[in-house]
Amino acid sequence: MLSRVAENIFWMSRYMERSNIHLRNLQTLYIASQDGLPVISWENICKEYQSAETKINCSSAGEILQAIVFDSNLELSLCNNILRARENARSAQDHITKELWQSLNDFYHQMRSPILKAQIAHNDPITVFDQFIKQCMHYYGTVDNSMYRGEGFLFLRIGGFIERALQCLLLLKRQLLISDFSKPEAVDAVSWRYLLISLSGYEYYLQTHAGTLNAKSIYEQILFEENFPNSVTYALQQIASFSKNLKKSNLEEQKDNLEYVTGKTMAYLKYNKPDDDIDSQLEFVTNLEAGIQDIVQAFDKHYFKVAY
Repeated sequence: MLSRVAENIFWMSRYMERSNIHLRNLQTLYIASQDGLPVISWENICKEYQSAETKINCSSAGEILQAIVFDSNLELSLCNNILRARENARSAQDHITKELWQSLNDFYHQMRSPILKAQIAHNDPITVFDQFIKQCMHYYGTVDNSMYRGEGFLFLRIGGFIERALQCLLLLKRQLLISDFSKPEAVDAVSWRYLLISLSGYEYYLQTHAGTLNAKSIYEQILFEENFPNSVTYALQQIASFSKNLKKSNLEEQKDNLEYVTGKTMAYLKYNKPDDDIDSQLEFVTNLEAGIQDIVQAFDKHYFKVAY
């Protein structure tokens, strides 16, 4: 497979994984705000998505969500993620199935629907999020049931799990900034519950912890739980597994370097336990992010031919 095509598939998967997690998180934040339990202010959400070049009207939740989802001038908007996923898929059409291309193309046209834009503008974002999340699930089902298990599939899955790990760490870092385990009175267990809901981990947590809601246990599930599909540990294990199945199209020492970088990040996660203070936890999460970015750079260098 050409390195250009491999990179297209890798980034197609990353943009779709990013879109899925952002959609679920925004939906959960909106539901929390409607329940009278805002996890994070909409003003802070504005700051996360807007840039120096493009500002968001932060006067209402509806206007903020409309911009985040549909504004093509906003670099981090969801519609731009879907557009980039579709363009990467277009460049790799010979290596993905027609069903997968159709799924992405349908998502792109759905994102351009004026009816859905109007629904968010008229305070019905839940319906919009439900439709987009269903389209994400259609994409994942199409990948699993139509993609042949060749190199393209491996790069697709690796890219998706890399993005999943990075997005989980990003959400965890945001949550840590509003909670400090060393000050129990400052920990808002409800906001941690909504974080779990946005990562589809609430039911799993209740089954394994007998219904007792504990912020530190939630933190540990997101980082360390091997059987939770949206944990960082699970994502890294999948990255390592799919990476081993890649054909040895590069020099052996280059493949060894990729395995070393992945193994180093996994070992850091497994054998380093931060203290309960906020500074130690944030440093731990930041170091994990850096380790995963090293994995991305290893793929760029050894498979995508990006010079550093």
